[in-house]
Order: sequence, then structure tokens, then C-alpha cells
Amino acid sequence: YLKWKAPDILFRNTYDVLAELTDNQDLIAVWCGQWGDMGLPPKQSTFLVHAMIARHYMYGGYYPVGGSWRIADSIIPRIKAAGGEVFTYARVENIVIENGKVRGVKMQDGHLIECPCVISSAGVSNTFEELLPADIAAKAGYERKLKDVQPSSAHLGVYIGLKHTAEELGLPKTNFWIYPDNDYDGAVDRFSENKTEPFPVVYISFPSAKDPNYLERHPGTATIEIVAPAPYEWFEKWRDKTWGKRGDDYDAFKQELGERLMTYLYDKLPELRGKVDYYEVSTPLSTNWFGGYQRGELYGLSHTPERLQQKWLRPKTTIPGLWLTGQDILTCGVTGAMMAGVLTTTAIVGVRKIAPLMKRIYS
Repeated sequence: YLKWKAPDILFRNTYDVLAELTDNQDLIAVWCGQWGDMGLPPKQSTFLVHAMIARHYMYGGYYPVGGSWRIADSIIPRIKAAGGEVFTYARVENIVIENGKVRGVKMQDGHLIECPCVISSAGVSNTFEELLPADIAAKAGYERKLKDVQPSSAHLGVYIGLKHTAEELGLPKTNFWIYPDNDYDGAVDRFSENKTEPFPVVYISFPSAKDPNYLERHPGTATIEIVAPAPYEWFEKWRDKTWGKRGDDYDAFKQELGERLMTYLYDKLPELRGKVDYYEVSTPLSTNWFGGYQRGELYGLSHTPERLQQKWLRPKTTIPGLWLTGQDILTCGVTGAMMAGVLTTTAIVGVRKIAPLMKRIYS
């Protein structure tokens, strides 16, 4: 969708493009300061995606009033008003294919929802490796195509609760991006080889400080979130264990990692020592358990230049009735996934039918 009319510079790696503008490594590091937003350091990432992220921050970020749940709370009534329905805690077992085309989806409880069209936002790896029969995916060529893409990085999360308000604690409304030095790629390599090395990036956010009506829902409290990369391989041996019952060794490892990440918070805001009421740590296995990503990846497919030039990563598949949407066919994040929905809708109904809707959105 992009390559045929976009200059080649957009599909080069970020570092190479910036290195042609300056040899000042500190300046390049500043320009790449949000590389964590797609999980790839500049010598691996696509300039196109990084440029969009950097440009977005030049105009400031947005935070949904009421928290991220308000996104679903706002859109679900629209879906129902149009005759749709939304199910939670309803796991899809597989996409049913008969005579080479989609027949519907089979739920984990055995119920079959019959339909001639299935739009999957589960990610291309889940769609073709987990939800489709292996022989169908292989016959359609997706088993081979999936070898040309890789999952994005996995991550740790620390979710912190405090018994004071953001104002009382003086919490900022901005985000912290913390790095060991200006060699982002080198930091990633060192950390991947030795888990005792400093985290290559630590992101700290202050949701309750950003949300103007947070205190109406949770008076006298505040929240902080920390995100940092962590290889899936560190946790793979516990993959088959049940969430919350993975054993003392897993819990001890989580605790060790959580304590390490908390030191980054206290280093920046030492006045928070003794003010934390609780914190909880999530791992790539948590992402797999709750989000379905098989290797705990944070951003679906890795946003490498090679991935952005895969022509098969588009809404229409070669299996009649099966369509794709979400960040894997466009770019990562809320906006990328949302615009992928628009892209898929356009591919299904055609430009002529979608034009009036786009006019309403942008008028």
C-alpha cells in the first residue's frame, strides 16, 4: 500500500537515514528518543514508522479522559446500534474453512458462529498458525510467508499504586524515557546477552496525573506504570504453567526484576520511597495469557524495513472470506490499529462506499 508511491528513504533503517544528516551521536539519540514506542532501536527500525512517531510527539500526546477503558466504552454502543454484538471471555478455537472458503468461527465451548466473512485482528501469526488448520495455511502459502517476519520485542510491566494523589506527590504529566547511554542498539545487544546489564530502555508513565477525572473514581490515590523490554526466552520454561500458579522460582524472578525497575523510579523521584502502597509485575507470559500473543510481543510484528515491504500484509487474504486488520497490516499502536480498521473496511466495501464516511470523519 505504501511502497509503490513512497520514496525509498522511508524503508531504510532509521539510523542510516539520520547519519546522513549529522554525525552527532547525541543528536541522533535525541531524535530516536521514543524508539521504545515500536520496540526497535534505530539501526533495526524503519524510518517511516519512526518518523511518524516522532512527528506525533512534536504536537503533544493525548490521554483518554477516564482511562483507556473509555475507548471500548465509547465504541461498543455504536457497534450494538448498528446491529453488532461484542463478546468478552469468549475464546475462538479456530476459523472454520469448508470447500476452500470461510464458513465461520468455532468457539472454545464448541459453539459455531456461521458467517461468510471473518475479519481477524488477532495478528497474522495467531491467525495463520493458531486459528487456521495447518494444511489450509500451508496450501495458501502463509506458512512460508510467515518466515519472512518476526514478532516484536516482549516486555515487562510494573503497575504501581500509591495512597496519595498525584498532586500531593508532585507527579509529572509527562513520560520518562530512561537509557544507559546514547548507543541504543549496543544497549539492546548487551542486555540480550546478559540479563544483569542495565535495561536498554525504561519507560515510566503517570496515568492518574494525566487523567482529569481520575480522583472522581479513585479518591486519595495515584498510579504509575513502568515498561521495559525483556526477552521471551527468559520465561519460556514456565509457558505451560497456569497464570498465578507458576511456582516460587517464577515469582522470585518476577520480584527480582520488579525491584530492579523500581530503582529507576526512585532514582528519578526519590521522594516516592515509602509512599508506594503496592506494585505488581507482568511478564511476557502475562501478555500471552491475557492478550494471546504467543511470545508476549508488545507490538505484533517487528517493524523492520523488511516487514514494511511484505506485499501480503494487507487486508485481503488468498482465502475467500478471510480478511485481516490491526497493527500487523499497518503500524503499531492505537492509531495504527484504528487506521488499519479503516483500511480493511475500504478494501471490503470499496472506496466509493467509504468516501461519505471519511468525509464525515474529517469534516
